[in-house]
Amino acid sequence: MSLTNKTISNTYRDLLKIDNGNAGIGGVVKNIQSGNGVNSALKIGKDTVSAKPETAENSAVLRVQSYDGATLLQVDSTNTEVKALGNSVNTQVKQFMYSSINGHPDTANTWSALDAIGGGRFRGGNIELGTGGTPATTYDVSGGNQADDLVQSMFYVPFDIKIDSAKVWFGSSTATGDDVKFSIMSYTVSTANDATGGDLSAGVENCVSPSTITSAGYEQAYYQSLTVSTPNVDAGKVILACVHQDDVNCDLTLNMQLIYHLRST
Repeated sequence: MSLTNKTISNTYRDLLKIDNGNAGIGGVVKNIQSGNGVNSALKIGKDTVSAKPETAENSAVLRVQSYDGATLLQVDSTNTEVKALGNSVNTQVKQFMYSSINGHPDTANTWSALDAIGGGRFRGGNIELGTGGTPATTYDVSGGNQADDLVQSMFYVPFDIKIDSAKVWFGSSTATGDDVKFSIMSYTVSTANDATGGDLSAGVENCVSPSTITSAGYEQAYYQSLTVSTPNVDAGKVILACVHQDDVNCDLTLNMQLIYHLRST
């Protein structure tokens, strides 16, 4: 709007100012206001510029766009997130895997935990988590004396995180395949250095296969994007990625990626 030939009464509401007793911009940040005293989301001082919602949380408190309108950076105070190029700025990827050379899974209709360390190290035993519709919600280390294999399957979560997605590729070792599905679980873990050390409890399913993949032989590689059912996992929990196979006609090689970002508490 041009101010040419306009009276003050017809323009002052559209002018921007700060309320600082006519002292101008000082060392303390002040709201940028309209001419009639309505605060904007912006504050300014000699050394600081800040943005804060004035009336309510907002999914786009701050947005930086390209010339053609693509969002490059967005600050979301509603969900306490900052995204750059459409992704959370602290996006991380955790890989889980299985190697067919280890001969797993080795029990039909049973959930088995994948390797969380990586590298395809040979496993002396398979961590099995029951035959239910989802993996078991508890695990007693002393029940199988497999602490070394359990530790290889554990992703100990150091920060509060939010799971964005989970993707998995797998291949079978024989032409006659089995029906395969996946689950990602989080657990409370005992950190006591006693007989309960490593025991898992209060399991929650975080990601699940949208469908079972059938007749998975070695003639092709298979891909699936899991459904995120419970995205938030608190610091100090343990995540286990699991696979279920209805028979043992073949061994599996698996490459699963868990995509997540840090979240505020």
